[in-house]
Amino acid sequence: MSDYDHRIPNDDAVLPNDIQPGCDLHGADLSEADLRGVDLSEADLWEADLSEAYLRRADLSGANLRGADLSNADLWDADLSGTDFRGADLSETYLSKADLSEANLRGADLSEAALRETTLTGVTLSRGSNIDSPGERIRQELTGRGVSKGTQYDTIARANHELREAYSANGLVGRARKARFRERKSRRKEAQAAGGWGTVAWIGSVLSQVFTGYGVRLRWVVGSMLTLYLGSALVYWHWGEMWWGRSLYYSVVTFTTAPPKTPPGGITSIVAGIETFAGTTAIVFLGYVLGTRESV
Repeated sequence: MSDYDHRIPNDDAVLPNDIQPGCDLHGADLSEADLRGVDLSEADLWEADLSEAYLRRADLSGANLRGADLSNADLWDADLSGTDFRGADLSETYLSKADLSEANLRGADLSEAALRETTLTGVTLSRGSNIDSPGERIRQELTGRGVSKGTQYDTIARANHELREAYSANGLVGRARKARFRERKSRRKEAQAAGGWGTVAWIGSVLSQVFTGYGVRLRWVVGSMLTLYLGSALVYWHWGEMWWGRSLYYSVVTFTTAPPKTPPGGITSIVAGIETFAGTTAIVFLGYVLGTRESV
């Protein structure tokens, strides 16, 4: 039991001596309580009100917090491993550096929660788990401390990496893809902050986004393919003097294999050569994205 003199302002039925491991505080009103460093491991806090509570470095490992209200609570560096948060309200909660490993977050609301350096190894998630992109909250947190842009984007990338691993482990592939995209985008911005626009890392990241959507977004590579196909068809129709249906056929054959015959000279011949090469490359990119997005 902690030696802190716990402040419990909203529930006269709960005394400081009641705050101990394994205690039964089911439905208790602990909102705005000061419970920093307290040991509430394996405690029953089902549907308890812990909104705006101060729980820095608290030990809530294995506790039952099903349906509890922890909105706006401060859980910085808290031990929440193995805690049952099913259906709990963790919106706007400060969870930076907290250990959520093996916690059950089915149906939990973590909208606008601070997830800087938060451990999510082995967490249980469901489609009902609501977790916002951590980028904006981390920027707000670190900008006020004068942290450099590069460090901010590195922290955001790491947070999205944790989310990607958690989503993937729970079969939430669509959310894992979004987290991977945000992670890679943050790495691109980190490279820009470190070396400017012209570095190899930044250019490589931009090309990866444009042509493969960082390996997870089909619309990027499909959009590039359609632009190439229709743009080439327009050239064949306008400058190659083909009727529109013929130009579409000629473009698709050129895109997928090689020109069926030598095109008219000038710009159409150049475009046909570019389309053949770029089309083959785009098909390779498409195969890469289809393979990668399923293994995120």
